[in-house]
Amino acid sequence: MDTVEKLRVELGDRAYEIHVGSQLLESAGREISPLLRRRQTVIVSDKTVAAHYLAALRDSLSDAGIAHHTVLLPPGEESKDLDHFGKLAEDVLAIGIERGTMLVALGGGVVGDITGFAAATLLRGIDFVQIPTTLLAQVDSSVGGKTAINARAGKNLIGAFYQPRLVLADTSVLASLPRRELLAGYAEIVKYGLIRDASFYD
Repeated sequence: MDTVEKLRVELGDRAYEIHVGSQLLESAGREISPLLRRRQTVIVSDKTVAAHYLAALRDSLSDAGIAHHTVLLPPGEESKDLDHFGKLAEDVLAIGIERGTMLVALGGGVVGDITGFAAATLLRGIDFVQIPTTLLAQVDSSVGGKTAINARAGKNLIGAFYQPRLVLADTSVLASLPRRELLAGYAEIVKYGLIRDASFYD
C-alpha cells in the first residue's frame, strides 16, 4: 500500500482522523477495529457504489473479525429525503443494533449525508465512519460533521452537526468516476484555494 497521509481534526471528545491514500478499503477493517465499542457494523451504500467496492469492504471487515450487515439505497439525490431516511432507519433497526454498533457510509455525498444523519438520530446517537467514494465527498461532505436530508422546502434542511469517528479517503476509488464527477470535486478544491490560500490555488 502507498503512503497514507493522516490529518487529525481536533474537536475534544469528538476528535477524529482523516486518512488519505490508495487502497484504504483493503485496510478499513483494521483501522475501524480500535474504534468499535461492539464488533458489529452496518454498511450503508448505494447500488452503484456497491457493485464496485462493497465486496472489498466486506472482506476487510471479515478479516478483522468484525460482523457486518449491509443496507443499500437507490443511487442519486432522490434518496436523500424523509421517505428513504425512514426506510433506512427501519432497516438498520431491524438488524438488531445496539448503542455500540457502528454505521459505515460507503459512497458519495448522498450516502454520507443520510448515513451521518441516521447515526446522529438512531438510538439517540451511534458512531459512524465515512468512506467517501467521490472526489467531492472526499474534500467536502465527508468532513466537518454536516449531516442532512432534503425537505420539500429545500435541500439539507433536516439534519445535525455530528462528527464521524474516522474518514477513509481512498484515492484509488476515484479511477471509476466519470470525468464530470472528478471536475465537480476539483471545482470544490479550487474554491478552497480562492477562499484562503493563494499559493494553494496557484
